[in-house]
Amino acid sequence: MIEFTLSKINLLILVIALFSIISFFSLSVGKIFLVGEVKQELEKYSITLNGMAIAPTTCDSKPFAIPPKFTSFGNNIYYQLHISKTQSSEGNRLIFTVSDVRSPDTVLAAASLTTEADIAIYDLVQGQVVSLGELEDLVLDPQAVPPVNAFYVVKSVKSGLKTLHLFPCAITANSQTCFPTIPPDGSSIKEQVDDHIDGSQSEEYFLC
Repeated sequence: MIEFTLSKINLLILVIALFSIISFFSLSVGKIFLVGEVKQELEKYSITLNGMAIAPTTCDSKPFAIPPKFTSFGNNIYYQLHISKTQSSEGNRLIFTVSDVRSPDTVLAAASLTTEADIAIYDLVQGQVVSLGELEDLVLDPQAVPPVNAFYVVKSVKSGLKTLHLFPCAITANSQTCFPTIPPDGSSIKEQVDDHIDGSQSEEYFLC
């Protein structure tokens, strides 16, 4: 009887150990795939923006809609996208980082772009356009209400100097706030940022 009980206990211990190992393995593999998926998305932004920066065009613009969530082994991961800039010995650096909303201080993945072009990042604070300084984050949250699930980039060239302007906006099934509608209604984020730049006495404004 004692031997039978001990064998059952040993079997239970084995099952628990196997379950723990399999769970740990699944979580580890799931995180690896999640990080890879997020990094691939961020590198897509970097590659596209690098193409805009080095292209011989004098004017260009493009909206970027970000995913509503990432999925890892059937689990939905809700996140925030942080966009910031800094300077390095190689030029100006644009940095994309993604953090899980449940652990905002933990970076899931990051990607960056180094360019000779100037980088200008703008945010909306209580409906007003503000220019962000170095290492100040523009935070996009696709789950916010209303959502901030896109960013718009305008490349401008003034006296041979290229600038990449980035600012947040939203794209939904029924509307978008990124760029002017046809006919223009004066309420797009692009128009607000353009007015902010034009009124800053920097002699800079969007040509497209």
